[in-house]
Amino acid sequence: MSSAPPAVGKWNYGFRTVVYAGIVGLLMWGAWRVNGALAEREQQLAEATQRIASLQEDVAARDRTIAEQQQQIAELQQRVKELELALKLLKVDHRLARLTVMEQRAAPETVTPKTPAGIETDVEFQELDEDGEPLGAARRFTLLGKVAYVDALVIKFDDSFVEQGDALRGSSLCLFRRLFGEYQWPSEGFPLDTSGARPLPYGGGDDPGFESKLWRRFWDYANDEAAAAAAGVRAIHGEAPYIELRPGKSYALELRASGGLSLRAE
Repeated sequence: MSSAPPAVGKWNYGFRTVVYAGIVGLLMWGAWRVNGALAEREQQLAEATQRIASLQEDVAARDRTIAEQQQQIAELQQRVKELELALKLLKVDHRLARLTVMEQRAAPETVTPKTPAGIETDVEFQELDEDGEPLGAARRFTLLGKVAYVDALVIKFDDSFVEQGDALRGSSLCLFRRLFGEYQWPSEGFPLDTSGARPLPYGGGDDPGFESKLWRRFWDYANDEAAAAAAGVRAIHGEAPYIELRPGKSYALELRASGGLSLRAE
């Protein structure tokens, strides 16, 4: 058997070596390219993950802000409701009595010298309960002149008690002292509620002792600011609204929860 020449054998060996080296080089280059691609993808993945985390944090922050704003809105809405209720309570009018003109006529000669207008007016005074129903018996009086004065004592409590609907001090209080015409001295007026006693409209209150004390010591509280403040009283004094009476008309005497006495035509 013949063998290949030595030169050919060396060439084949060298060729195989070059081929193997090329293959190894290609494999290494391919591995490098793959590793590079993997590294790039990993970098992109990391950046994408970081971006997602950032976006999630932004969303979470936005959600917290929205939740806080919703809470603030809810609190503000509740406050608005409280203020609306407080304002409504402050403006509540309580009808206390009705003054009705029964007759208006020329005054007799014996009375005329006292009444330059020569007029006297018969009226009916009827106290009312909280539902506007008659409370006690109606009373009739003859006033000299056309103008009627209703003299009353009024107790006004601090607005905070009214706003909260306090059981004892949730509304102003009123005691009718007397009724008189324009040509009568106040001291000649017709007595209405008993001085120092608890008025009829408050007969069903929660604490008669508290109110009775205020009425009994009305002028003491009026002259002692510290004592009045301790009782929650904002103002305590007399009032005398008046109005010209017209035949066939009736007039409502009302007391605002936070204010004074009013006399208006019905």
